[in-house]
Amino acid sequence: MELRERWKMHPKIDYNKCVGSLECYDVCPVELFDAEETEEGKRAVVARPEDCIECEQCVDACPTDAIELVED
Repeated sequence: MELRERWKMHPKIDYNKCVGSLECYDVCPVELFDAEETEEGKRAVVARPEDCIECEQCVDACPTDAIELVED
């Protein structure tokens, strides 16, 4: 069995822009986000960046452009 080459990009969340919509959490096909409770409510966190497949669905879904893909 051949191992899949590891992807090089992963999402980074700018929490100054994030409004906690959890759209990224909902659309991610590989479930790399977790939701955490903060004083302001829930927000997404990148829990498994190594699972990112660079589909950019989280980037497109974010209503405040708070997510970008960055290199390791």
